[in-house]
Amino acid sequence: MNLIPITYHSKKYPVGVVSNLDEIAGNFDKDSINPQRKYSLHTEYSHMKRKLDNQLINKYPELKSSERDNVPQLWKNKEWAKEFANFTIELIGNNLSPEIIEIHPPFNDYCNDFSDFFNIYEEFERIILKKFPAVKIFIENRCGTFYRGGKFIISNGKSIIQFLQELQKRNLNLKLVLDYPQVFSAESIKMDDIKLKKIIDFNNNIKQYISYIGGFHLWGKRKSQTGRWTSHNGDLNTFFSNNDLLKDEFINSVIDTFDDNMVRYFVPEVNSSEEDLQSIINDLLKYDIKFQLED
Repeated sequence: MNLIPITYHSKKYPVGVVSNLDEIAGNFDKDSINPQRKYSLHTEYSHMKRKLDNQLINKYPELKSSERDNVPQLWKNKEWAKEFANFTIELIGNNLSPEIIEIHPPFNDYCNDFSDFFNIYEEFERIILKKFPAVKIFIENRCGTFYRGGKFIISNGKSIIQFLQELQKRNLNLKLVLDYPQVFSAESIKMDDIKLKKIIDFNNNIKQYISYIGGFHLWGKRKSQTGRWTSHNGDLNTFFSNNDLLKDEFINSVIDTFDDNMVRYFVPEVNSSEEDLQSIINDLLKYDIKFQLED
């Protein structure tokens, strides 16, 4: 398995693994970005409330008004998609074109099915590719939000597979970036007693669609002294409660699933220490997963 490492929150990879690509935040409370190198633009992901009141967002009434309790409602309609494309282009401004634009799914209280989503999304892709013809567009599966009223339409294993089946039918630039820890959450897998069957079955079921998966997100969870699991903290050892057999089974299943020659992107979304990030990478290196620079 060959991966292109993306630098997340400026954390350094272990010696021998070099990244020349940064993740840059591009949520709706940003009105400018300042990338110093090649970058992946991580757009609004609707986890939390936004102010929705800056010079840039105020130019786009559909983006600004599509919210519930100030949590953005993504992919509301075709006009929203057009405004989102133009917002993104204006946010990038005179900077280098991004290598990747990462987007996120809508909620199911206003977007009923994948056909509705794709019909809206196509407007965004048309405008973006006209401006940035070489850019890669990835959409991330999501679980966990302060939004009340609906759930993300790309979340658990079943919805991810349905999404990939629909994507296969369409002639689009879009690919999925697969966030594995969020699949664990969406499948309600108990962290205190992890059973991997759902993940192994999921991996077996996505094998026929792996050409539509362009990358991965991976991060740890750590249990606090009060017994609460904290996301984006720790490494794979804390995630699997120091059960090496479970960790090995998980990594082997991922490698077996993506047993092809496609190079994919990798984002280690670790908010805790650099040591935790490096621990995750060192685990992957033990399995002969190779990291290479973006061309």
